[in-house]
Amino acid sequence: MGRNFMTAHSTYTRYTYAIVLQSFTPIAVCFYLWSVLPTSLSAQEVAPKPVYPSFQLSGQVRYRGELDGRFFEAAAKPLFLNLLRTQIGVKALLSEDITAFAQVQDSRNFGEEQDGSWRGTLDGRADNLDLRQAWLEWRNFLTPNLTLKLGRQIFSTNNERLIGSLDWHNIGRSYDGATLIYTTTDKWQARGFGFLLGNDELLMTSADRQNPQALLGIDVTIPWQQALNFYLYHDRAERKVRPSAFTAMGDSTTFQRYTAGLYLKNSIDGWEYEFEGAYQFGTKHDVPSLGQTTSIGAYLITGYFGKRFVSAAQSASVGVGVDFYTGDDTSTPNKSESFNHLTTTIHKFYGYMDFLPFTILPSAGLRRAPAITNFGLLDPYLRITYAPDTKTDLYLAGHYFMAQQSQSFPSSIANKAIGIEIDATINYKITSFLTAQMGVSAFLPGEIMRETNASRGLGRDIGYWSYAMLTATF
Repeated sequence: MGRNFMTAHSTYTRYTYAIVLQSFTPIAVCFYLWSVLPTSLSAQEVAPKPVYPSFQLSGQVRYRGELDGRFFEAAAKPLFLNLLRTQIGVKALLSEDITAFAQVQDSRNFGEEQDGSWRGTLDGRADNLDLRQAWLEWRNFLTPNLTLKLGRQIFSTNNERLIGSLDWHNIGRSYDGATLIYTTTDKWQARGFGFLLGNDELLMTSADRQNPQALLGIDVTIPWQQALNFYLYHDRAERKVRPSAFTAMGDSTTFQRYTAGLYLKNSIDGWEYEFEGAYQFGTKHDVPSLGQTTSIGAYLITGYFGKRFVSAAQSASVGVGVDFYTGDDTSTPNKSESFNHLTTTIHKFYGYMDFLPFTILPSAGLRRAPAITNFGLLDPYLRITYAPDTKTDLYLAGHYFMAQQSQSFPSSIANKAIGIEIDATINYKITSFLTAQMGVSAFLPGEIMRETNASRGLGRDIGYWSYAMLTATF
């Protein structure tokens, strides 16, 4: 009887609960949603509070082997270089708006450290270890959308034709100073910068001095194209002159130069175009006590037009362009028409062999520069790229270099042909962290090169250069 009573009671209870739930299902669902979902939604929307300071580690190991036959002498033994660059960086997020970053870099050629001591890699006093970057960035500085970056930093403008980081070089270029950037909500940007470059600015393969000691500038970027930038740069220098019978003890060569220009780049339905025009003006005081003053008036014009073809897994492009910049006119001794490329990234524009522009090449060393200087340049070129898949990129370019100014040589032949350069590279992405790159280049010297190379100990044959590079980034 007890068991029957319990069974009947259980059945009654289940039946009663079913009626209640069936009758109040809308109310139960609403109550459930009210009590459970807000908690779930709030848990999804509220992100964990960031913890300061927090740190991020980054680095790169890059090896490049080069076979350098840029002597224009087929019988000359080429140079073999094994270039290694190692970078380790730490970024510290100090608050929502303040970030600090420091990067240590070691750069070397295998077997060379302090070769003056004849100890090679056994010499621990090598000066190849340096601080590539060390800066503090403050976003929303004093006012919203204003960013201050102060310290040693990698810096570039537009496509790096005039101011660049020169990352291809085994050391690269750093700038000591500050940048101030203001960006509006609709992507207009105004930027000002000022850097002290010192007396021994880096060149490609030499420690020869380069004039710019201070570099300042302002530019404005307008979001009407992929890139539309108006700029005004100012560089100035002062270098002491060795006292002589004609110069005073405190004499120095000084110059103040301004570079005003426009950079434009865009792509519409696969059609690509790029343009840059710049004009330089200012004064140069060669020896103040003698009253030797030279005015600066030079300009640069570049243009590129091409077509890009894109499919599901492949892409290709073909285009033509021309680069033109003025050289010094010997008929106007009190005016300098030679365009100066400031702190350009030389490897990107005038051929991968890095002969041009001649005005920033070294004058001494194992590989001497050609004798051509300050002649200006006219460079029509053809460029083709092809990516057969997402991992492989092929590049082919041909340049025909001509001097902008006519010159007479020992043979009394006035000619503007500097030469033809052909560059081919392949880049392969092995993993998301490791890439391999190979390239080969050849330079066929023109009449100017063949006539003047002998004065620099160079030949008249084809010059060549090739490389293989592995880059691991993390």
